[in-house]
Amino acid sequence: MNVESILLFESERVDYLYPFSILHCAWEIRCGAFMLFEKVQKQFPEARIIYKGRDKHVNSFLARYEHKPQDIRKENILICNSALLPDKAFWDIIKNEYDKFQSQNNEKKSVVFRYQNLPIAAYIPKNELINPTDFDKNFLPKFLYEFANVLPQIDIDEPKVINFLWDAIENNSSAIEDDSRFFENNGDFKSLKNSGVYLINEDNIIIDKSSSIAPTVVIDATEGPVIIGKNVTIMPQSTIYGTCFIGNNSIIKAGAKIFGKTSIGPWCKAGGEIENSIIQSYTNKQHEGFLGHSYLCEWVNLGAGTNTSDLKNTYGTVKVQLRDREINTERMFLGLLCGDHTKSAINTAFTTGTTSGIFGILVADGFLPNVIPSFAWRGTKGCSHYKIDKALETAQIVMKRRNKTLLPEEIELIQQEYKRIS
Repeated sequence: MNVESILLFESERVDYLYPFSILHCAWEIRCGAFMLFEKVQKQFPEARIIYKGRDKHVNSFLARYEHKPQDIRKENILICNSALLPDKAFWDIIKNEYDKFQSQNNEKKSVVFRYQNLPIAAYIPKNELINPTDFDKNFLPKFLYEFANVLPQIDIDEPKVINFLWDAIENNSSAIEDDSRFFENNGDFKSLKNSGVYLINEDNIIIDKSSSIAPTVVIDATEGPVIIGKNVTIMPQSTIYGTCFIGNNSIIKAGAKIFGKTSIGPWCKAGGEIENSIIQSYTNKQHEGFLGHSYLCEWVNLGAGTNTSDLKNTYGTVKVQLRDREINTERMFLGLLCGDHTKSAINTAFTTGTTSGIFGILVADGFLPNVIPSFAWRGTKGCSHYKIDKALETAQIVMKRRNKTLLPEEIELIQQEYKRIS
């Protein structure tokens, strides 16, 4: 396959990514060191990526990442469901299977890849792509599910998929390992060790030379790689276990305990105890308290002493509420799924399998309920709405501290969610 363009599209199940899906496209999910669309870019650096999803969300995504919308051209195109985890194993499978198909087929080169009779991707070379137009941006994802039987079918092994946020949490460790191939280790390990940094299984540690690591820090990569990005600051007496990723410009506070299977995106502050969790970016969990098997979206701030429960006392499977649907996750461990711009007060306690929407101001004695709507102003005296004008004003203040601002496209989505819950 010679891929020149990629049509990355959201499935109809995108709402199952709640609360992330309120303000984000499915391909923005972080799993490992990168977001899903970044993984595609890394794998096909010369290919154009065409994004198809909910119009307002796509517009917001393009604006936030300063991407120009791409049209369909007469190019070799790969159509791919953004729910797929695009790791090396997936690309190797479809390439190897396509090579086998091509060696046995001298006519049609277009194919559909499927798993258990479900189409998940397709490859159409440009000489078989008829009159590509912008209409195809809408048609091709639909084609994959409704008309794919007109093309040869290639069955592949089970791919990893991100249908729910807890799928990203579950696959995070293997994704970090897979993403490590895209990083170059240029840290001065000799100087770090001489200064009092403890590096265990250092062949599995990647540190950018621009990062600052204080004496007494322990980095233990026995169980998997540790990747430390650019301009990261790790304060004294912190302990970091692999597998772990710490993104550019993030700060690990003194005495932090970062356990394996954890990804901390760029521009975050992290402290206390964190285990098997994903922090998207621009989010602070910098104080003492436990965060486990959780997913935090952007611009979240957890107050000092905030704790999440990720295991029921009965050791039973965790059920969560995603809008109006109750889902049995079939998982024993699941903590907090927290939407953008939500803030918890000091000593806040989240119960197992909590979902919290966007722009919450969360205060309570004892455990909060495990279903918290967007714009909840919740405390000991009941629950009221966080007024949207004040919420937007606060967001602008917070974002300005990182030289960011709310864009009109983001505000439109925020207002849409406010109207939904009002």
